[in-house]
Amino acid sequence: MATPELPTTRPSHHSASSISDEKVPVTDNSSLEVAKDEKGVDVVAELLSGHAEDAEIDPEVARKIRNNLDRHMLPLLFALYTLQFIDKGSLASSSILGIIPDNHLTANQFNNLSTAFYIGYIIFVWPHAYLMQRLPIGKYIAANIFFWAVCMGLQAACKNYGGLFALRFLLGASEGCITSGIMTIMTMFYTRVESTQRISWTFQCNGVALILSGFIAFGVAHINAKAHPRQWQWFMIITSIASLVVSILYFWYMPDNPANARFLTKEEKVLVVQRLRINQNGVESKVWKRYQFIEAIKDPKTWLFFFFAAIANLQGGVGVVYNIIIQGYGFNTLETTLLSVPKGVGMILGVTLGTIFIRRYPNSHTIIGIIGFVPSSIACFLLLFLPWSAKPGLLVGIYLISTNGVGFIMILSLCAVSFAGHTKKMTVNAIFLVGYSLGQMLCSQFWKEKYRPRNTVPWIIQLMTYVGDIILILIIRWYLSSENKRRDREKLESGKEYEEFGYIERIQEDGTTIKYKVPIQFLDITDLENKAFRYSL
Repeated sequence: MATPELPTTRPSHHSASSISDEKVPVTDNSSLEVAKDEKGVDVVAELLSGHAEDAEIDPEVARKIRNNLDRHMLPLLFALYTLQFIDKGSLASSSILGIIPDNHLTANQFNNLSTAFYIGYIIFVWPHAYLMQRLPIGKYIAANIFFWAVCMGLQAACKNYGGLFALRFLLGASEGCITSGIMTIMTMFYTRVESTQRISWTFQCNGVALILSGFIAFGVAHINAKAHPRQWQWFMIITSIASLVVSILYFWYMPDNPANARFLTKEEKVLVVQRLRINQNGVESKVWKRYQFIEAIKDPKTWLFFFFAAIANLQGGVGVVYNIIIQGYGFNTLETTLLSVPKGVGMILGVTLGTIFIRRYPNSHTIIGIIGFVPSSIACFLLLFLPWSAKPGLLVGIYLISTNGVGFIMILSLCAVSFAGHTKKMTVNAIFLVGYSLGQMLCSQFWKEKYRPRNTVPWIIQLMTYVGDIILILIIRWYLSSENKRRDREKLESGKEYEEFGYIERIQEDGTTIKYKVPIQFLDITDLENKAFRYSL
């Protein structure tokens, strides 16, 4: 059967009260508009049949449901993101543990290894987006974790630039589904504010990863530098084993969506999905819809988020060379491994403050995002203008740079909740990650050896990216606010209330056809089709 190119359903034009039954037989003279192919609607639509007009969930019940989700899902997400960032940063950690001389790398070749990772990342963004919609997303991510763990371990066997380049490419290819997968899973189970908080908590694990990798590097640095395996090889082996363990745990315990979450009862699954009605963007559909793909490409919001991701990730080069920068201040290898730890603390503190503010002011993604880039901008001025003898001040600048994560996270989470329609969301996620990859591919290229140790040119470029991010965030806020006002104005002028429900059609075993009433946000319609959709700011 060909994949449908048009929406398989539309909200009913009848009022929600015109039919009182949740399930009604279909007759030839029925004027209700229904979905002929139930596969084209949200995977949880059947779960909600019979519950479309249930009373609002008691806040205490909702809290218990949320806590249950947190207990089962957050440990896995935290472990995954911690290890992913350790693996991404393995090159930086290994830079002072002997990987450069053992593999006969020049400074440019070392920078190219970071670029190789994101070449693989960008090439596989689109296949990941397609396959994560068609396949069980939890199992798909687990398989990619396993593959990256194998590639991580194989790096320990490399003896030259070519072998490392190939494995870094494959690492990027396998890790390309992680950020998009986490964004998708979060919005399947949590409300907008909750998902923003939990995406932020997940990104705090980047800071935890920096701390852990610093201590792992400190530990292996005590091994004889001439012994086999080498210090940097031990680092790769340890992180590879940890990643293999997480892949197994992820395969067995991470659900693909609320409908197949084994730790939830049938009643709890219904409550989880009912909590998401406020999101107005559904959960998941397994049908790739061409019209939603085209709509995502044409939507100006898509490209605003794309350019933000590209510019923001030009800042990522610091993550590749920060150990080299710190060592350049005159510290030895052991001292450098320990002095990298506060960078992780700075990241955790920055994200924690952002999470506190977004909980207190839930419609403030863009404002918090702008504020999040201010300390990093100040850090650039410190690193550009402090005298070379002021080593403590220069270190403070390095640590302040790490707080820029909160700005990126706020806009990443805003992107995750600003689109509806599963194909459209997956397409936008892919485009966002293309921008992310382009920024990361280029970010290490301007940290050239000729600029060391002062790195004046790289720090100027870094500062300019923060200015660019702030300008783009202001444009995104203006665009989303204007769209909200336009929809409010149209509703006021029409004098009509929005339709709350639509219907899907199913043929029963006895040949009769039943229409199921479901909330329209679970009919897999886009944010442009759903006029009740309002954008967070």
